[in-house]
Amino acid sequence: MDLRLEHLAADLFGLDESAREALSSGSINGIPVPGRLEDLARPSDRHDAGQRGLLAQALAEGHGFHELPERARTSMSLLAEEGTFCVVTGQQPGLCSSPLYSLYKGLQACRLATDLSHLWGTPVVPLFWNHGDDHDIAEVHHAHQLNRNLDLQKVKLAGLSSGRTPLSEIHFDEEVHHLSATRALLSEMYEEFEGTDAALDLFFPRSGESFVRAFTRTMSTLLGPMGLLVVEPDWIRPALSSALADLVSLNPEPLLQEGSGPNSPIPPSQAALVYQVQEGQRRALRPGGEGFAFDDEPGSRTASELAAEIAGKPEGWSAGALLRPLVQDAVLPVAATIGGIGELLYHAQLAPLRAAAGLPNTPFVPRISMTLTNPEVRSTLERAEATPGEVLAARGEWRPRNEPSGGEVPAAGDFLRKEAEGAAERLRGLREEIAKLQGNLSGNLERTARQVKAAIEKLAMKVDRVQANQSGKGQRVLRRINNSLVPLGQPQERVLGPLQFCARFGCGWVEDLYRELPPICFEHLVVHLDPDADTSHD
Repeated sequence: MDLRLEHLAADLFGLDESAREALSSGSINGIPVPGRLEDLARPSDRHDAGQRGLLAQALAEGHGFHELPERARTSMSLLAEEGTFCVVTGQQPGLCSSPLYSLYKGLQACRLATDLSHLWGTPVVPLFWNHGDDHDIAEVHHAHQLNRNLDLQKVKLAGLSSGRTPLSEIHFDEEVHHLSATRALLSEMYEEFEGTDAALDLFFPRSGESFVRAFTRTMSTLLGPMGLLVVEPDWIRPALSSALADLVSLNPEPLLQEGSGPNSPIPPSQAALVYQVQEGQRRALRPGGEGFAFDDEPGSRTASELAAEIAGKPEGWSAGALLRPLVQDAVLPVAATIGGIGELLYHAQLAPLRAAAGLPNTPFVPRISMTLTNPEVRSTLERAEATPGEVLAARGEWRPRNEPSGGEVPAAGDFLRKEAEGAAERLRGLREEIAKLQGNLSGNLERTARQVKAAIEKLAMKVDRVQANQSGKGQRVLRRINNSLVPLGQPQERVLGPLQFCARFGCGWVEDLYRELPPICFEHLVVHLDPDADTSHD
């Protein structure tokens, strides 16, 4: 496998002004946004041996369902030792580990943790927070695939609909979700690739697994050899709920308002700050009444009352998106958090609440953004005289430079047919002059007119076939370039998943990318993949 990185502009897909300022200044609301590895300062150790021992034990028990790669087991052992820190990232589990940026987050966490270990001379391990508390099924029950026709095909499991059930509680069942049929569809879609069966074994969920468990298995297998340790919230629920109760007792909404601005992505007054899990369903509590109130339910409870409820039944509560980073920082020895630009903006809202809770301003490292290419895409780009940057900037609307305006192709065959009719009529217009020479020549003139018309019309038919073929090839070029690089008009990493790339290239490119990846990079990276032996076809 050959892999090459191409660097494009950081704001290729546009940046919010607040985000642009954070990247250029290196901070936002007091939260460090480092642009270089050396900008990350080693934090103080706030976790004692007892806390670390319980954390490592809980993770060991959680991972007991499978065999962890050796380096991931080492990460787990190191977490039990004082002075070890971690780089945290995370995402909710998607079908077949979609989308690609979930993989990129894990890869960057591995790279950053390794490089910080060398820089600081102390262990730093990568942790991936598997957001099993989330319940938005519509976001995760499908995976987009680029099929043989180079069209986007949405592959979805049957029997799944929106609801309030946490993803950790949704278990796959062959009869209900028709797993075999969906796997067979994916297998047929990529049957020309030798690695398809192995890729499906890795990425496709198994009967009895939950969304969360399938994701933990896949990410551990794929990135565990680079040290990644996946964390499911259920494994450390008592510690998480204890930290959540402490935050709730501070009456967080006014402090969150203090840290928010007009462009903050999550208005604190409307945010689901806490969820209760009861009878397998999540119920949101938002600021209201005397402190917190359930949606569509009269009455409320004070901050101290809710904190007591959480402490009394820790297994039944979880933090909403705004409070989750603070809960993580309270429970884990975090040196840095990796996330997308949207996540950065709501982390910025947390500064006053962090201070009130006695938590440090954990550095936020923006997630690396990447686009994968293959030999066919690069060859097509070369023939079309286009660059990846031009296509990405066009957001799925790229067209060849020499395409006629409006995309209309002149009908050359119709022009020839019109000329054929005109040529025949012009010949017939000479009938009187020819007849003056010899009467029977007018008959020859008519046959000649018909023959000329037929010859030109035959040529027109050939032109139609050639133009149709060229138009078809042109449409195929457009589909290959736009659907491969900017599917659905969005960045590739938000739509496509890793399955099809591992089916074709194997999983070796993931480790190659880990070795080549910079730990911090604000630019957009185009990753050019080349197999050792190109077995592809058009």
